[in-house]
Amino acid sequence: MFPPGERFWFCLRAQPKRERIAHESLLRLDGVEALLPLIRYCRLRQGKRVCTTEPLFPGYLFARFEPLVRLNAVRYAHGVARIVQFGGRYPHIPNSSADHLREILGPENLLTLECPLEPGTEVKIGAGPFRGIDAVVREYLPGKERVRILLDWLGRQIETEISIAAVTLPDSRLPRTLAMGMAPPSPKKEKPAS
Repeated sequence: MFPPGERFWFCLRAQPKRERIAHESLLRLDGVEALLPLIRYCRLRQGKRVCTTEPLFPGYLFARFEPLVRLNAVRYAHGVARIVQFGGRYPHIPNSSADHLREILGPENLLTLECPLEPGTEVKIGAGPFRGIDAVVREYLPGKERVRILLDWLGRQIETEISIAAVTLPDSRLPRTLAMGMAPPSPKKEKPAS
């Protein structure tokens, strides 16, 4: 099972909406290290920018402890529903994975998502009937996963809404689709002249 004297990282399931309570109660236990990754993002709500901070993995957090000594204390900590297990065994998380996650999150255990699609941002349309046309963002619509843009079409300015997945930033190193966690469109290869 687990060698005595060694501490391992485990994934814990929190009680519904009680990740922060579980995290705080785990921090009070001797010999237990707790990690609750958080994410902060902002969006427009009724014309105002509202920022929200919530768990990166809703319902889950992580704890490092010596299982032979602290298993029951962790399992019954306030706010903890259970230690995640598969087939009756408690899988542990490699230290390197936990260290990498903490490195990404920084000292505040917080990942901040910035939306580069602020009003006035110049973008290029990457799909649909307006593919290849430059446009300017008028409004980011996070609930719809769409963006309202202004573009020049046949000498007139037209305002329309398109999917976020169809928009790329002018900096070709950072396609918008990649920033949203979606795969960027694959570049088309030109056929060699024969």
